[in-house]
Amino acid sequence: MEISGTLFMMLIVSLIVSFSVLAVFLWGAKGGQFDDTKRMMDGLLFDSEEDLNDAYQKEKKREESLKKPQEESKN
Repeated sequence: MEISGTLFMMLIVSLIVSFSVLAVFLWGAKGGQFDDTKRMMDGLLFDSEEDLNDAYQKEKKREESLKKPQEESKN
């Protein structure tokens, strides 16, 4: 009887863990955590490390250029 009790406990624990993982996944999906398709598709275009560094620098410049008009409007 001890073995069936252990198996029952393992079943309960595995169900709790499974539903917890499912709940966290659904929470992330509902919150838009996995909606970054543009970045994933653009990542396929950049194969080498140099290309990735160039893309990173372009993204930084784009963010800086977006910040400048905001800062000028505050002053």
